[in-house]
Amino acid sequence: MVSNAWCRTCKNRGPFLHACLGCVYFGCHKHIREHTKSQKHNFSLELSYGQLHCTACGDYVYDADIDAITMENKMNAAEFRKRLFECTSWDATEEERDLLSHKTKKICITPECTIGLRGLINLGATCFMNCILQALMHTPLLRDYFLTERHNCNNVQGACFVCEISKLYQEFYNGDTFPLALPCLLHLTWKHATHLAGYRQQDAHEFFIATLNILHNHCLDTMHKNNELLDRENGKCPCIIDKIYTGSLQSDVVCQKCK
Repeated sequence: MVSNAWCRTCKNRGPFLHACLGCVYFGCHKHIREHTKSQKHNFSLELSYGQLHCTACGDYVYDADIDAITMENKMNAAEFRKRLFECTSWDATEEERDLLSHKTKKICITPECTIGLRGLINLGATCFMNCILQALMHTPLLRDYFLTERHNCNNVQGACFVCEISKLYQEFYNGDTFPLALPCLLHLTWKHATHLAGYRQQDAHEFFIATLNILHNHCLDTMHKNNELLDRENGKCPCIIDKIYTGSLQSDVVCQKCK
C-alpha cells in the first residue's frame, strides 16, 4: 500500500514519494531520478497526486488517458473513504498560455525550500497581527486555497479584507525576500474589528479569532451567491475556514456512584 511505502535508498517516507513503472522500486524526489536514469526506466508515478514523470523529458507529463485513469481511481477510492489522488485536469485559457510562454521559470514549494519566508515590518505595535499572519501564510491548506485563486469578490478594490489576505499570499510566495509593510491590512482590520482599532498592543488570539470570523463570513456569502448549500445533515459549514479550524468539544459528567 502507498501508506506503507518508503524510499528504498534513504528509507524516508517522503515528501514526493515516487514508484518506478519499470520495476518494483520506490524512491523519494531525489533517488527516483537517480534510479530511473541509471536503470534507463522511462516513467515514475508520484504517489500523492498521481503525476507521471518522464525520464527522457526530465519533467512531469500530462495525457488525457492518464488523467482518466487517475480520475477513475479517485472515484473508486472515495467509495472506501480513501483519498489516493487529488489530481484534476487544467485547461489553460489563451491569456494563461500567453503568460506561461513568457514566464517559464517554475517555483516549487518543498519542505526544504525557503520560498514563503518573509519578514513583516512592525507598524508601531502590530506584532500581534504579524505573528498570526505568519501562521496563516504557512498553513498549507489555506495557502493552496488562496494561491489557486478560489477567492471571488465584487467589492471595491482596496476595501476587502479577504482580498488583502489573498494578495498577501501572492506576495509571500513570489520568490522575493525583502520584508513587507501592511498598512492597508491594518486599516481594514480596524474597520472590520473595531475593538482592535488603535496603535496600542492587542491580544494575538483576539486578532486570530476576528480574522477567522471575517474570512468565514466572506466565504459563506460567496457560497450563498453560488447557490452552494450548507451541509445540513451534520450542521457543518463547507467553507475552507471551517474545514481547517472548526472542531467539536465533548464534555462528559460521570456519576462516581453508578459510573
